[in-house]
Amino acid sequence: LAGNLTDEQRAFLFDVDKGNTVYEQAYIEGFMGGELFDLPAGPIGAALGFHVRHDEINDVPGEITRSANAWGSSSAGITQGSERTAEIFTELSIPVLKDMPFAYGLDLSLSGRVTNTKTSGSASTYKVGVNWEFLPDVRMRATTGTSFRAPALFELYLADQSSFASQRTVDPCINWQQNLTDGTISQRLADNCANPNGPGGGVPGTHNGAGSSATLFEGGGLGQLEPETSTAHVIGLVWTPKFINFSAAVDYFEIEIEDQVTSLGSRTVSACYLSDNFPTDPVCSQFVRNEGTHRIDTISGKFINIAEQTNRGIDFTARYAHDLPWGDRFSIDGQATWQLESREALFADNIVDTLGEVGNPQFVGNLNLQYERGPWTGVWAVQMIGHQGNYASYGSDTATVGGQEVYLKLDAPFTAFHSFSVRYDAESWSILAGVANLFDERPPQLTTLNLGEFSTVGTSAFTSQYTEGMYGRRGFVRISKSF
Repeated sequence: LAGNLTDEQRAFLFDVDKGNTVYEQAYIEGFMGGELFDLPAGPIGAALGFHVRHDEINDVPGEITRSANAWGSSSAGITQGSERTAEIFTELSIPVLKDMPFAYGLDLSLSGRVTNTKTSGSASTYKVGVNWEFLPDVRMRATTGTSFRAPALFELYLADQSSFASQRTVDPCINWQQNLTDGTISQRLADNCANPNGPGGGVPGTHNGAGSSATLFEGGGLGQLEPETSTAHVIGLVWTPKFINFSAAVDYFEIEIEDQVTSLGSRTVSACYLSDNFPTDPVCSQFVRNEGTHRIDTISGKFINIAEQTNRGIDFTARYAHDLPWGDRFSIDGQATWQLESREALFADNIVDTLGEVGNPQFVGNLNLQYERGPWTGVWAVQMIGHQGNYASYGSDTATVGGQEVYLKLDAPFTAFHSFSVRYDAESWSILAGVANLFDERPPQLTTLNLGEFSTVGTSAFTSQYTEGMYGRRGFVRISKSF
């Protein structure tokens, strides 16, 4: 009808759908603390407390959505549920030694917490910390501890809901034969798509994905989800010399998370075909490919527990400040992190290591220079992102396009974004003005590939580290007034 509808037809076809989401929380908590008694090195400090909380969610989608009567759109049920959490905790601060050779200060901190939840049962966590000044101005610090997180209300009680995703947005095997010839996918992905042992059997090289969309089912994991747990270990050195306004610290950290709660959603199919363990990776059982049409029929996007995630690295921080003879003040501080390991296993024994690949750099850092003169403060800030590359995971630095071999750019070089600002502080108001991304640095450009190796906007790397470059150079002004 070319849009020429009667009033009756419009009344039947079009409507307004309105949902309502209510979160409610009530809690009571209390603690007491003080000094218990004195030791030769000082008094013992102690704290004891409790926390009781009730959380509730009632998410009611509109009537049209609940009845799955919105054309080409999702359907959803009522997400409703509650959680009860009760905790008790204690903490001790114990001075062990003081003003002794190789023990100018030795302090021990101990803390523990017992948590009980209605949906995830009980757990106990702890933290042990040591602060040891073994030389004047030089101390070692170390902590080890555990943590516990029960699944959130939405992760537990999300009512089964469905949505529709285009075959082209979820299926990396569409036209894989031509894409391999064009050099836009890897040989590994093409082999996995053609593998007859894969989901639904081998996908024909000319499969175009035409037809109905894939249906994505999402829902909560009540009764199946386990709480997230983690262990963390940190050890480091701190130098704070008294003869100069300077401090520096270097810390080694190691964090392991187990049973992390997540939902792969529409990424499920790509995660299967790009897996190093295809086709036996358990993620390949989370969707159904039709053996006749070869289309993706359904995808399970329910919240699940990831087997584990491990991260190791080194943090470095330093700060220097100097008061100039004419009254001004100059300071510089910097922070940097070097990752040594970054692994993730969606399911047990299916470990993926993406350290150094685009989106997961080994090095990131920040540097800030500040100059203060009376009510004026100037700041020059630098955000640094280290080199990243996907040549190893792709398996080559070339591809065959139109029968000719071409070189691919799959790495992002070291990149730095500079910003500058000036602030003036008066008695009851202040004004801040500056320029972010001063030199209009752009995110590194990459060869666009249908690999799942990295995401791009145009040909630029699209990862969180390059937010400044995505927005380009921009100025800003902020005025604050206190009353």
